[in-house]
Amino acid sequence: MKRILIIMVALATTLKVYATPELQQPLYVVDGKAISIEHMQRLASDIESMTIFKSDEDVKRFAHLGDTSNGVVVLTLKSSTEEDLPFVFAEVMPQFMGGDLLAFRSWVMQNLRYPEGALEMGLEDTVVVQFIVDRNGYIEQESVNIIQSSYPDIFGTEVKRVIGTSPRWTPGVNNGRTVAVSFCLPITFKVEGSARENGEDSLKVEHPNEIVIQAYGSSGARQGDDAPIYVIDGVPSTAEVVKSLPASAIKQVVLLKDTEMLSYYKDYGNIENGVMIIHTNSLDANVENSPDTLPIFMDSGFEAFYKWLMQNLRYPVELRQKNLSSHMVVEFIVNSVGYIEIVDINTIKGTADKQFEDEVRRVMLSAPQWKPGVKDGKPVACRMTIPVVFGTVE
Repeated sequence: MKRILIIMVALATTLKVYATPELQQPLYVVDGKAISIEHMQRLASDIESMTIFKSDEDVKRFAHLGDTSNGVVVLTLKSSTEEDLPFVFAEVMPQFMGGDLLAFRSWVMQNLRYPEGALEMGLEDTVVVQFIVDRNGYIEQESVNIIQSSYPDIFGTEVKRVIGTSPRWTPGVNNGRTVAVSFCLPITFKVEGSARENGEDSLKVEHPNEIVIQAYGSSGARQGDDAPIYVIDGVPSTAEVVKSLPASAIKQVVLLKDTEMLSYYKDYGNIENGVMIIHTNSLDANVENSPDTLPIFMDSGFEAFYKWLMQNLRYPVELRQKNLSSHMVVEFIVNSVGYIEIVDINTIKGTADKQFEDEVRRVMLSAPQWKPGVKDGKPVACRMTIPVVFGTVE
């Protein structure tokens, strides 16, 4: 997203617009005031983004500023002093693909997937998610916040994945300025035919914009010949034990079907129907400090993960503008299923700032699955350390 904005600014600094008597100009608006095209050209190097409004319903909000018959262009300046605190309501609410929140609701429904492991277990949840459409029309991954979820590391992770990939919106407008607007959306994951009576596992929210993701499958941990093998924190278990686990105890559920991964569990029984791995909140106590083989990322060594991390980290804009830098050491766990769990972040040089730490957590927790470390032929959780540097640290 930031690369796109930078390109837009670069174009604005080189493109010259010439007004002619025949050319019908839109109304240009900056900070709630109408400006001329000549003024707009002088501001070119300070423009962060432009938002165009054309529909009669949208442009009428700007009628008091001038002629809107040829549309309205609202400019957002890099040097704007307006606070980016989000609004709950704006005079012109953000629009998604030409529609309102219902259009976004439909897009989310098309892109959400019921977590496979959760479906196999018959887990249900209502996730309440809050997100911000910023002044430029983007939903930053950092702004997506799970307010409520019984299984935040399962259903909450899926909700954040989808909403964080949202296409650009047309931003909201207040008093002629583009503004950030906050939204709150409940999403219910429900397995058809299941009867979950434990209030801890399911909390229903009545809301006109509620999304219901309904899946069809098991109504609980399966038993019998078609059941997978259940493994809780590395120990073989049963469907009865799995069903008795409270929501607060479950940290992660993964259904393994990959042949290589399944081979680690062949001694536990028939693996033809897969293996259900369940990690509880006590997982950290089971870290192996001396594995026979270390975790492998994308069929390569540790350097491949470092390269992937550097390609995906983004320098927090506010901290870059202040010329702040940081050298951190990140200690993390690659668990026995190959997913990262952050353990600790220590700043050894430069600025210790939550924005740096949040960016590292965001990227590392979204990493693809590793091939886990192995001890005595079994996959194990391993502790690892990696340095992360933002800027140049003296």
